[in-house]
Amino acid sequence: MKFLKRAGFIFMLVSFLVAPVKAAETTKISAGYHDYESFTKSIKQIAAKNKRITKLESIGKTLKGRDIWMLQISGVKGPKPEEKQALLICGNLEGDHLVGSEVALGIAEFLVSQYGKEKKVTQMLDKRTFYIVPRLNPDGAEFFFKKVLNEHSGNLKPRDEDYDWLLDEDGPEDLNGDGMITLMRVKDKEGEWIIDKKDPRLMKKKEAEIPDTERYKIYPEGIDNDGDDLFNEDGPGGFNINRNFLHNFGYKPKGLGVYAASERETRALIDFTSKYIPRLKTQPHRNICGMLVFSKYDNLAAGSGIECGTPTFPEPPRVERAAAPTMMFFRMGRRGMPATPQARPRDPQPKSTDSKDKYLFDTVSKKYKEITGIKSALSEKPAGSLLEWGYFQLGVPTFSANLWSLREEAPKKPPAKMERGAQTKPAQTKPAQTGAAQGRQTRTMDRSAMMQQFMSARSRTTRTDSSSSDEKWLNWIDKKNKGIGFVKWTKFNHKQLGEVEIGGFQPYLRINPPADQIQALSKSHAEFALYLASQFSEIEMGKPEVKKMSSNLFELKIKVHNRGKFPYMTAMGQRTRNISSIMVRLKFDDDKKMKLFGGSKRYDLSSLEPGAEREYKWVIISPPGKKIDITLQARNGGGTTKKQVVLK
Repeated sequence: MKFLKRAGFIFMLVSFLVAPVKAAETTKISAGYHDYESFTKSIKQIAAKNKRITKLESIGKTLKGRDIWMLQISGVKGPKPEEKQALLICGNLEGDHLVGSEVALGIAEFLVSQYGKEKKVTQMLDKRTFYIVPRLNPDGAEFFFKKVLNEHSGNLKPRDEDYDWLLDEDGPEDLNGDGMITLMRVKDKEGEWIIDKKDPRLMKKKEAEIPDTERYKIYPEGIDNDGDDLFNEDGPGGFNINRNFLHNFGYKPKGLGVYAASERETRALIDFTSKYIPRLKTQPHRNICGMLVFSKYDNLAAGSGIECGTPTFPEPPRVERAAAPTMMFFRMGRRGMPATPQARPRDPQPKSTDSKDKYLFDTVSKKYKEITGIKSALSEKPAGSLLEWGYFQLGVPTFSANLWSLREEAPKKPPAKMERGAQTKPAQTKPAQTGAAQGRQTRTMDRSAMMQQFMSARSRTTRTDSSSSDEKWLNWIDKKNKGIGFVKWTKFNHKQLGEVEIGGFQPYLRINPPADQIQALSKSHAEFALYLASQFSEIEMGKPEVKKMSSNLFELKIKVHNRGKFPYMTAMGQRTRNISSIMVRLKFDDDKKMKLFGGSKRYDLSSLEPGAEREYKWVIISPPGKKIDITLQARNGGGTTKKQVVLK
């Protein structure tokens, strides 16, 4: 903490090398943020002014031809960058989470500006490499800078979201001309919503005794462009990159061309971490020992560890049919014996943190709160996210911070796992239905209700319910944001629905903070990134010991230590086997005259806990004076160490 104060953290993100988008050219909420053009200029200038320690490359291109930039930062001393242990920092996976790219860019600027000036930064860069991908979804991010604001979490790949064989044909419209897409509420006797009497700005689910005249339906602002009685259900396409990774994806394609790692941006990052480069004869980025992700998910302030959510996606409209018999699995018994029903196969993917890794996540979460001052956050459980893929499949410690949500002290006795978000325990208002009943309900589901549910999941602007979080956001708007952030409900004559009211939360308000808060977030998260990189395992070989047992018989002994704070491999990493084991290897200078009497020329060790050591012994038949080369390879623990001993 002290070294950051001494450095003064002099860079200011609002003037960050190339100034972000001017306020006059866009809406106020995006002022101080970088659009693609200014972002590209900024990251190129960082690289150009610090060529000794940086390398800028495009790891892929989006559908619209925008580069996905990756900035490598590593000091001039020590091993080559690809041989040092590395921390991957990635932001802006969701198109509307711009704060992630701004903070990642701020961390990059801090590291290069303080190298050679601050001892802590210099030492860390001389022994570590930082791979920074500030904006994984540049196409989706550009929505933030449009004249009309509309939250968009996906990329720009066209999609048929209402299953009518047309692409992107029914997007939203700014009917009241305020430069924002909010909500429309319209009175309807079949509506499921009523105005909250405690705060008429909010809507809540209807109660059984409410008269029909007080019921409302809610739609995203706009008109029904394709005449299917749905509103804005198929706007500019795209898929959320942070729901497109290979773990816990769970999506039923239904002809949409969406599958795990279907998107260019997803594949670009996966290829970067894992692809074999023939020219280098290696996978150069398998030195990644940890990930720091800036996204809407949080496992640092909203709790620790990773607990997977259940992926939910809309089903296409179906023609009503007679209910089909319930499908069951049977195991055939012996002749004359009845078949016994069997449960469906269990999902083999791990869905929660390995118990042996829990201490690691708890320790890092505690340190994050200490460094950043962020004590709590709201987060849903992830599904198909980079957070899950990094830990459950790549096998490295992976952490995610959402950077901006309601900040408050956690309750003294929080319910188990409830801090992750309001969706962790759905309310049970009705008895569970049988499989057949559920099937009938799905087949007769109203298309409008289905698409409203889908739109609600896609964009936070469609949420104006009276949940505790929305009440708290209104309180923050009223008391700390000068009343700015909620569009007052106003009447509008809709050409299809008649009289409606338009209003709701301003787009992006609950996802990205005002630009004047980015500097403080960047400062604290730069320190946290340095802390995280300093925790990696450090595998070292002690001084070899040779003991002469007889004229031609020798004992060789070495110890391998982990001087770091993290284990060499997480328990999950040992299950995935994606990380190279620690290897100890002997090489004799004369195989004809030297024989191994006890031990093996090669030992592999999957992991080594912090502070632990492992001793290896060999008994060798050899004339005196012969040499033995000892090699210790630990790619994720400091690289390769070589020592030579003479038998005497």
